[in-house]
Amino acid sequence: MPEGESPPGTMKTNDYPPFVRLDQFGELGLKPQPLLQQLRLLFFAIFLVPFKAIGTLACLLGYFVVIKLSFLFPCSVRSDWVAALGKIFCRGCLFSLGFVRVKWIKIEADLKPPLVAAIPAVGIVSNHSSWIDILIHMSHSFPSFVARDATKRTPIIGSISQAMGCIYVDRSKRPSDSGQPGVSALVKQRMESMAAGRLPHARPMLLFPEGTTTNGQYMLHFRTGAFLAGAPLQPVIIRYNVGRFSPAWETITAPRHIFLLLCNPWHSVTCFELPVHVPTEEEREDPRVYAANVRRTMMSFSGLKDTSLTYEDKMQYVATLKKKYGLPVEVKSAAAIISGSKQK
Repeated sequence: MPEGESPPGTMKTNDYPPFVRLDQFGELGLKPQPLLQQLRLLFFAIFLVPFKAIGTLACLLGYFVVIKLSFLFPCSVRSDWVAALGKIFCRGCLFSLGFVRVKWIKIEADLKPPLVAAIPAVGIVSNHSSWIDILIHMSHSFPSFVARDATKRTPIIGSISQAMGCIYVDRSKRPSDSGQPGVSALVKQRMESMAAGRLPHARPMLLFPEGTTTNGQYMLHFRTGAFLAGAPLQPVIIRYNVGRFSPAWETITAPRHIFLLLCNPWHSVTCFELPVHVPTEEEREDPRVYAANVRRTMMSFSGLKDTSLTYEDKMQYVATLKKKYGLPVEVKSAAAIISGSKQK
């Protein structure tokens, strides 16, 4: 049985170790704080948060202007320049949010022929702890990713997502009903086209195969969508430094998380780029084997703990916490849960 989990039928609040908040703000970020800490939060809320918010918004608006003026770049270098400037503005966003230290470490391949080691990856698979993960990847490789169809029409964010070459999906419609390919099929098509060289200017796809966020100490089992194309993938491990506040976004609400993130003067994160995983014949034929092997490699390197818990367990834990604190609990239909659990 994976570490930290209890036998079936005996699950309690503390039986969800991948989703337990590890900082001093506790469950849902609502743990009562001593007077000194309350005064500290008040001070930073008044004198620090406005400057951080303005800096972050300025970076977003600045890059939005760059995208709107990108027609001035020569077509041959437009996508490269847009991506290069995107990395700079995303790093500015991270700095404005307090991430004064973002360190990337490239792990070299061992005992591999140079030709194999040099094969480019068409996708990035990463552990997932926070919405900050996306900004971190954008500041380094500026990848594309899967976004809701409505994102394309969102002011500012929509233009940025289009510049990244995101894949848009309407999650309210099932592929069988709309006649359109599902998320996994779209990702597979994009990766296969990139691997075949038909999309020379496309950004690598960023995928979080765990399907949800954890507290950064565990790794959930991988869904197979990122592995269907049987193409080379770049595994990445993101490790946040946890002090008073943890950047992990596992069960805490978004407004509370953003507020506490801005109220802490600085944060740091270290990212590890593992060697590109070039699939074997067996892995190309069976995405489940490919997913399991990449997950095993990432866990072996990072020391992240194994768990059999899932997104549905996380939602159950969140509901338990909300009931405990008297907060409204969103009721998810059985059909939606089944659809989500089948999503690969």
